[in-house]
Amino acid sequence: MKKSITLFATAMLCGAAFAAANDALISFSTKGPDKYADGTAVLDGECYALVWTPTASAGAVVAADGSVQGGEIVLTAPVAKNGRCPKVVFEVDAGLVSSRYKDGSWSVYLLDTRRYGEGGAVSLAGLSGGHATVVNASGLVSGSTVRFADSNGQMAGIASLSGVSAASETAVPEGTPRPEIVGIRVEGANVFVTVKGTVPYLQYDLATGDAPTDVSEKANVPHCGAESVDEEVTFVTPVKPGPTFFKVNRK
Repeated sequence: MKKSITLFATAMLCGAAFAAANDALISFSTKGPDKYADGTAVLDGECYALVWTPTASAGAVVAADGSVQGGEIVLTAPVAKNGRCPKVVFEVDAGLVSSRYKDGSWSVYLLDTRRYGEGGAVSLAGLSGGHATVVNASGLVSGSTVRFADSNGQMAGIASLSGVSAASETAVPEGTPRPEIVGIRVEGANVFVTVKGTVPYLQYDLATGDAPTDVSEKANVPHCGAESVDEEVTFVTPVKPGPTFFKVNRK
């Protein structure tokens, strides 16, 4: 009996014929166009997560570090192409179906794993240990919940009828430090704001205002957090006329 869970890309569907007779095969895809919360199309290589939730769970809550509460991310597939999720077939070992995943339900989420760097550069965070390292937001694929009929499993198809949006901001893991502004300096036409206490699984941006009680205007200079809370991150924004106050928030 196989001890692992295997992902078969669409181009390898012929391999499904060699699966054990009682393994469960779950296929999922989206019709697109799938979008981020800001309305832009998902980047090629963006991630979709196959999530299992036990019967007693109130629902899965995806966190910014790629973990999930109230369920389990069984597969994170970085497969987005041309603004949608192409067909993916996932084989779940029969032993796991009859034990660990005997009850509960399955669903698919679109993840927003974008990271922001210097000069507004955008990249995807990638995976570590099979899970996304950064998740800004997520979106449930409509109509994606299915159940296994019995211990032998069943062929379950999951597909959205319309485009998916990753619009729900992820939860911040407990114990995440609060960022702190440790330096502000003006160099020519720009203000350099230095921040400590960031984490790599969150994206940050500055907010500005002309009074301490009204610091709400986004500077739109997003940046991913540092690898260490002691490492500094510097945000650069144009100088504005008059007094300006700054805050650093999650993007």
